[in-house]
Amino acid sequence: MKTIKNLTAEELRKSILQLAIQGKLVKQDPNDEPASELVKRIYEEKNKLIAEGKIKKDKNQSYIFKGDDNCYYEKIGNNDPVKLDDLPFDIPDNWIWIRLKNTSILNGGFAFKSEKFADNGIRVIRISDFNENGILNKEIKRYPYSTELEQYKILINDILLCMTGGTVGKSAYINSIKEDSYINQRVALIRVHTILSKYFYSYLMSPNTIDIINKNKTSTNDNISMKLIEDFLIPLPPLEEQQRIVDKINSFEPLLEKYDKVEKELSKLEKEFPEKLKKSILQYAIEGKLVKQDPNDEPASVLLERIKQEKERLIKEGKIKRYKNESYIYQGDDKNYYKQLPIIPANWVYTNLGSLGTLTRGNGIKHDETTQNGYPCVRYGELYTTYKTSFFKTVSFVNLILFNKSKKIHKNDIIMALTGENKEDISKAVAYLGNDQIAMGGDMTCFSNHMLEPLYLVYVLNSPYGISRKRELATGDIIIHMSNDKLSSIQIPLPPLVEQKKIIYKINTINQLLD
Repeated sequence: MKTIKNLTAEELRKSILQLAIQGKLVKQDPNDEPASELVKRIYEEKNKLIAEGKIKKDKNQSYIFKGDDNCYYEKIGNNDPVKLDDLPFDIPDNWIWIRLKNTSILNGGFAFKSEKFADNGIRVIRISDFNENGILNKEIKRYPYSTELEQYKILINDILLCMTGGTVGKSAYINSIKEDSYINQRVALIRVHTILSKYFYSYLMSPNTIDIINKNKTSTNDNISMKLIEDFLIPLPPLEEQQRIVDKINSFEPLLEKYDKVEKELSKLEKEFPEKLKKSILQYAIEGKLVKQDPNDEPASVLLERIKQEKERLIKEGKIKRYKNESYIYQGDDKNYYKQLPIIPANWVYTNLGSLGTLTRGNGIKHDETTQNGYPCVRYGELYTTYKTSFFKTVSFVNLILFNKSKKIHKNDIIMALTGENKEDISKAVAYLGNDQIAMGGDMTCFSNHMLEPLYLVYVLNSPYGISRKRELATGDIIIHMSNDKLSSIQIPLPPLVEQKKIIYKINTINQLLD
């Protein structure tokens, strides 16, 4: 069970409404005129409207009363009274139950023809044109006026209720109207008489009514019938208490709005905080601040030298091409190194990505060329919709012919998108840690160097520093592009190999706690 401190503003609002219609929100006053007397006036008003021809006589008029046994009975038409055993909850002694049809004029809307919508005329209020805040002023539809539409005209204090679709049960209290407006079909108009319309609206907004609607709507189009609305059982308090209930609800509303604002800000903070913290941790990691430095670790300069030697061997064997813009940045005694880069520990080095390994661009694999099984492949769009930091298996496959034609991704390679709809799409790097070769689609690139810890490099590229560098290098307005040459130029802070492993372990441990 939720406590008050766990309730959202909307849940708290509905709880208040439920208390209101059960007679638990304000104190009972024994001096109030009993609701049974109010009911007499309601029927007098109804008979008057029938006599004036404003409403039709109900052949099965309902009348609810309390018997000598203190139970409620309902007399319908000329039938004998029937005991009401399924009332939703208890109400105070000076309240009474009454069917909605006996308190209101109801109308189900006019079937306006869309082909007759015009630039001028009366406004048509469709289901999409209102919500709990009232009538919305967007995508306004108009229609030529005729006198037959008058019965569908909306007046101040009317209540609208959605009768179909995904928002069935949605309602609006009309406290202002800017122009003559008329309800479309499947929008119920409820015009109460003798009782306070704002109390009545509280009943419609209560969890009790919402529950009735949800239980009785059809499973196909989420429809509710006019008969269901007519037969709603209204818990009716004395008129004086209706006013006290409305006043109390109104007094809560400013507090609920403040609560709602704070709640949304807190929810946003709770949602964003883990991701922001993860980014901060990555930034600390690539600056050498996440784990302790060990003077016994082999310096990163030695690792970089081994990488250079390995690259030279591969170049001589014709397996890779020489990167023309190799760079090696070191921290000398004069501190004369790239000041715009994060400061790193003494046994780390900076070098550009292209000097650490090779970047291979993929070739196109269209969406309609993928299959449910076959040979594994990955397309660039999956990098920012499916995979996170690393993955072991793919979600897409291709046939053998396309697989053989494609460039391949191998274990511990890092893949990055080169094209996206925004700079967020191409700011992500993902390591493949599986064993099988994978076909690589177009608009993406694969970085290979199996002497480094791939996840460390992923963390560098996905850190605030790495993301900002990729954003700076990306170009394009509608579609954003990145090239291998630009990616190759990104300066990478390189720690000793042992420290790379420590950093990965620390980040993974913290992320598990945050998740």
